[in-house]
Amino acid sequence: MKKYNLLFCLILFLFVSTQVKAQYLKDYTGRPYYLKTADGVDGSPLLTENWLTATVNFENGKTANAVINYNILGDELLFKTPTDSTVQAFVDPVKSFSAKDAKLEGTDQTDVTFSSGFPAVDDQSAKTFYQVVGDGKVKLLRYYKKKIVETQDFTSQKTNKSLAGSNSYYLFANNQITKVRPSQKTILAAMNDKADKVQEYLKSNKVDFKSDVALAKLFAYYNSL
Repeated sequence: MKKYNLLFCLILFLFVSTQVKAQYLKDYTGRPYYLKTADGVDGSPLLTENWLTATVNFENGKTANAVINYNILGDELLFKTPTDSTVQAFVDPVKSFSAKDAKLEGTDQTDVTFSSGFPAVDDQSAKTFYQVVGDGKVKLLRYYKKKIVETQDFTSQKTNKSLAGSNSYYLFANNQITKVRPSQKTILAAMNDKADKVQEYLKSNKVDFKSDVALAKLFAYYNSL
């Protein structure tokens, strides 16, 4: 009797697993993607070494959960298939994605949201994803960039190439995007319509303008006014 119960439980488990996996695959579709870097260049074009479990929001209004990573060089959001972990690119355009407990270089925010669809600026297009540090009518965005850096090995006279990461901030307001360096001066200029209240906030709260967590709280306060 125990053998039959065990067999029944095993069949039930396999059925449920298959159904969950099938439902998971219906949430989104992908196309095969070959992740490559330039020949002879060390480093990864991806946002993070560890892939993130994220909630993905598509432009068509649908939402799905996926294991993702962002190819910074190609402006491509990628995911690993739940069946065999092969890397694919989303077929449907993605509007934003959010992940918890993420560890990204340069930011102290761990619960992060990235969004695209902002006006083209500098080397970025409307497809580029930005980390939304401060959200609301005025947004503070962090842009992650990777570029090829050449270094000379003087002992062998060999030139080494590697991908180096950097990031910068942008303000988005009134459908315009502007590159900024977060400081009390630049932030107050962006919030000049509520300057008195923002100055009171700055007097009452020690704001570290190098901290995304502190900047997010400041923008949340301003956008609540």
